[in-house]
Amino acid sequence: MDKTNDNGLTPQRFFNLAPLLANKLRARYLELEEGGRQFLGPSNQFGDQTLVADWELEEAVIQFWQATGYRIGWITEEHGSFNLEGAKYIAYVDGLDGSAVYLAGDGGRCGTMMGLYDARWSNFGGYIGSIIVDYGRIAGGGNNLIAAHGLGAWVDSGAQGQYVRTVVKPKVKGLTAYADLYFESVSRAAEKLDKVKFSYLEASLPYYIDLARGLSWLVLECTRKHSLEIAAAYPLVHEAKGVIVDLITGRDLGKMSRGLAESNNRLIVSTTDLQIASKVRERLLVDKR
Repeated sequence: MDKTNDNGLTPQRFFNLAPLLANKLRARYLELEEGGRQFLGPSNQFGDQTLVADWELEEAVIQFWQATGYRIGWITEEHGSFNLEGAKYIAYVDGLDGSAVYLAGDGGRCGTMMGLYDARWSNFGGYIGSIIVDYGRIAGGGNNLIAAHGLGAWVDSGAQGQYVRTVVKPKVKGLTAYADLYFESVSRAAEKLDKVKFSYLEASLPYYIDLARGLSWLVLECTRKHSLEIAAAYPLVHEAKGVIVDLITGRDLGKMSRGLAESNNRLIVSTTDLQIASKVRERLLVDKR
């Protein structure tokens, strides 16, 4: 018997289901506790060691959506890519973004990121929505964020079950700028913006959460490893009225093919509006050798 749900996974249905998934993920995270910091045997597709929490949280996302019957193809960090042929939707999943932060066990900001796209559309603008769950206990952590196409971006501060709409804020004094300084291409770009003080948190998740919540104004990252974090973040940032721009072309990712996610070390600029993105891009394209 074909259990496929033929009604379609609309943005509204995604928006209704996402809070349930957020709750399940938090419950699973708490169940793992110290056991989640153990390593599984073989390395993953990228040659990285996999923590039990990496695998189990990703598994929780997959099982949740498989139970709905929707035909979803998967691009993930730990489980690899599967069920893509004939899929109606494409999911990008990082079960535990910030594994090193989690492994340290100090309550730093790490979490689960998922972006869901309509398989009929090849560009980033064809998203259904995204869900980002921050398990961190330190300041700024512990929030659930959900976005759905045309329905806005929403934050459940402190995971209390009360979602309120959130939007980016224009650059004002005190907002943070983030750069993923782990990557040399990003580090070189950050050096060109010598008047900007960047923070580096060893995880992409808090960068995009803080941008969507109006707590930061700039994020510098680059494509890599299927660009799972960027694909998950785009719906959230876009619905929060921010922009994510490809440095080379200056185009918003919404107008670009998701094939970009498969490239490596391509700089991506996320900020509050296109005007600021253009100014940042001008500075980054200047050759300061």
